[in-house]
Amino acid sequence: MEIEKLMACYCKAREVQSFYTNCLTNDHLSPKERDLLINLIKNASTSSNLLREYCQHTDEI
Repeated sequence: MEIEKLMACYCKAREVQSFYTNCLTNDHLSPKERDLLINLIKNASTSSNLLREYCQHTDEI
């Protein structure tokens, strides 16, 4: 896969993480909804970190 496409995936993962974070500002969230959003944020962060690390490693080769 081209590095440009991987970087686009990285950017989209960061965008999704930001969207979930913005959803946390809703004052009407139940504790379960808040926990769900926090887990989604963690997963999006993990995804973007994996993509970033892969792209950095690919760049070194």
